[in-house]
Amino acid sequence: MTKRMGKALLAAIKTEAGPPAARKESVLGNPQRRRVLQYFCLHPCGSLAEVAKALGLSPATVRFHAFRLVAAGYLVPAAASFFPAGLVDGADVPMFEALSTAGARRVLAAAYTNTGLTVTELADAVGISRQAAAAVLDEFEGLGLVSRVEDGRFVRVYATRSLEEQRDRGKARRKQFCESLVRRLAGEGESPEVLRQTDNEVHLRFGRGTLKETLELSIEPFSAVIL
Repeated sequence: MTKRMGKALLAAIKTEAGPPAARKESVLGNPQRRRVLQYFCLHPCGSLAEVAKALGLSPATVRFHAFRLVAAGYLVPAAASFFPAGLVDGADVPMFEALSTAGARRVLAAAYTNTGLTVTELADAVGISRQAAAAVLDEFEGLGLVSRVEDGRFVRVYATRSLEEQRDRGKARRKQFCESLVRRLAGEGESPEVLRQTDNEVHLRFGRGTLKETLELSIEPFSAVIL
């Protein structure tokens, strides 16, 4: 009788305990998701259409992985895109939104590379209409990225030092971003290891058990907007 009671008690305990909990999915174990995070670290607030084209994914797939990264605390949603949590100051988001497309970045790069171009010359340099260039420059001037100076019958475009100043202010933030990234991965049971960290990038190894992945992220997005 005692033996039967012991078996009954053991069965009851097993029933109450239920099945073992399924192990939580590795957020960055998905290679497509890692690539989405990499892109938004390089180009915060990047156009979803351009992200999809660059990664060879559909916009819906990019959006799916981006929202998974938002839920896990890696990304923050913006008006029409996403940016890395902790890497970008909220005050800088409008600038990155203005530079969300490769075309807009080419306009700013031309202003940096060839200082003093007229609006027409700048438009010709990047292959867009003068009207389109003027519209982009209106937004850039409002953000303090460029200034336009009248020179007789011409209007010339000069890049300001705003981008460099924003980049320099973000140095401490970049360090904090890396530390936060390592803590988040550790909290997910991913045993992160920093392989290399500079002022421009961080290279990590992480994973559960013997399954290891590597992740290389750009952490200095300001220079990328004029490349």
